[in-house]
Amino acid sequence: YDMADFGMAAFAPFFMQSPSFLAHQRHLETGQGRSNCQTQFGMRKIPGDSQIRAKLDAIEPAMFHPMFADLVAELDQCGGLDAMRCLGGHVLIALDGTEFHCSDKVHCPNCSHRKRGKDKTEYFHTLLAATLVAPGHNRVVPLEPEFVVPQDGHDKQDCESRAARRWLTAHGARYARFDPIYLGDDLFSRQPICQAVLDAGGSGRRR
Repeated sequence: YDMADFGMAAFAPFFMQSPSFLAHQRHLETGQGRSNCQTQFGMRKIPGDSQIRAKLDAIEPAMFHPMFADLVAELDQCGGLDAMRCLGGHVLIALDGTEFHCSDKVHCPNCSHRKRGKDKTEYFHTLLAATLVAPGHNRVVPLEPEFVVPQDGHDKQDCESRAARRWLTAHGARYARFDPIYLGDDLFSRQPICQAVLDAGGSGRRR
């Protein structure tokens, strides 16, 4: 398999209306000789789930970060961001955490954990999602994610608040030129995050 096949196999499901993208494409390939993967996405072969994970899991997520900046730059250049400005010319960046794995059996060194009952431990993965949003728009623009994982040199378990501050330190200055207002729930109304927003050149609004 070519690396391009793996990347496009991960990207293509966003365009398909099938519960199982790979099964659907293989059905088309068997019945008609060619699949949408080949005709629409230029893939040479269709990799399976385990093959995609084995190839892509070793890649650091940060290697994909330049793609987010390129997308925002393209939207800015073509005028797409102008339609998302509001409140006197600001853009809105929503920060929120989301959980994408939870198990009492399957876990790894990057898992967070919590107690369930007297003797049960639950392991889970979360990330902080940053997203350009605008009232009245049915589309959003995803920005670089920040994963909530154990941090070197910290005794306490990592949390969404620290992830938000890391995100602002790493990416806030890049988006400061868009005069952003940062949106968040009550978790983000504390002084350390408010200060991090100001340090990154943004404004904060609690929702």
